[in-house]
Amino acid sequence: MKPWKIVALIAAGLGLSCGTTASGPATPFSPGSTQGSGGSGSSASSAGGSSSGGGPSSTSGAAGSNSSSSGSAGGAGTGGAGTGGAATGSAASADASDPNTVTITMGTFTVPPNQEVFMCQDFDNPFGGVDAAIGTSESDMTTGSHHLHVFYGEDSPPSRTVAACANPFEFRSLLHVAGQPHLVTQYPAGMAAKLKGSVGLRLQAHYLNSGSQAYTASVVVRLTKVDPSTITKWVAQLYFNRTVLSVPEGDGQVVSTTCTVPSTYGQIGLISGASHMHSRGVHFVANTSAGVNLVDTTEWDEPPIQAYDPPIMLNPNDSITWTCTYNNQTGGTLTFGDSAEKNEMCIFLARFYSAPSGDDIECQSPSPNGAGTVTDNVP
Repeated sequence: MKPWKIVALIAAGLGLSCGTTASGPATPFSPGSTQGSGGSGSSASSAGGSSSGGGPSSTSGAAGSNSSSSGSAGGAGTGGAGTGGAATGSAASADASDPNTVTITMGTFTVPPNQEVFMCQDFDNPFGGVDAAIGTSESDMTTGSHHLHVFYGEDSPPSRTVAACANPFEFRSLLHVAGQPHLVTQYPAGMAAKLKGSVGLRLQAHYLNSGSQAYTASVVVRLTKVDPSTITKWVAQLYFNRTVLSVPEGDGQVVSTTCTVPSTYGQIGLISGASHMHSRGVHFVANTSAGVNLVDTTEWDEPPIQAYDPPIMLNPNDSITWTCTYNNQTGGTLTFGDSAEKNEMCIFLARFYSAPSGDDIECQSPSPNGAGTVTDNVP
């Protein structure tokens, strides 16, 4: 057993240079509830320990069916708005068994039959307005989940009750993201993600219901902090996204995109990587400019997370090229968007260290020679 495994990813961040190419048909591949109440968080910090190499130790379970791994900004999907629960979400509850852990629970909501819904809810900083080093993040979603985004920062104005997301297209830096019903990401001693005390959290849950009966959905997130004085490597997200996507009808349609690592952080270490496509995606490959393979999978639904042990080191101006192959038999052109049934995506996701103050790296490529933006995890 390796000392760590990976599970959840996604990002937003820093300036990059990006280039994109698209080619025609290639040889096709076969696709393989109640609201948290009370407390303001925890007061004690756990002992940290010495830094160890590698990346987070994560596990995922099969708590229910899931139609895709975590996504990104994009189309609004289809269907109704869902029915929100009645509870508010201005606070998180402390875990009586662990003073360093807080639990955030979205209000329950209904997913109508044959619909996709995006539900959002805002929460105050769960650690009482104090900077926290998050050593473990965990989420549980009921059956039917597509993805969960735990965004840094509340909406403006914040929505304290669960409701249909005003903007399903939104994307901002993430503390946690999940494409599986149950997901735990735990970093080794010396590594953590940063949550600033001035920043609250916004949960966005994307659910699909392909059945004929409505069902009730619920989402729970648990965050555990560690002693920040022990952290030598701040972990953040690298998010490389092809935002303008056009997939013609036919099998073996290929889209390839390249983004370059900026010089801002110096050398960085990738500790995990993952792909994200929708239902017409049949093959995903990502490689560094040095020829190191990062991801190679035919799975779109719950693609495996690749753990890099030892970490894959990237220098400024190194690049990553990722390629998606699609079989499009819809009778029309597929475009970028959040709907797993009506749209497509082609995204490479990774966790990396060491990020100044937990800053992320983002490349949103809208066109050839597109460029990313800079963020410090504060929307």
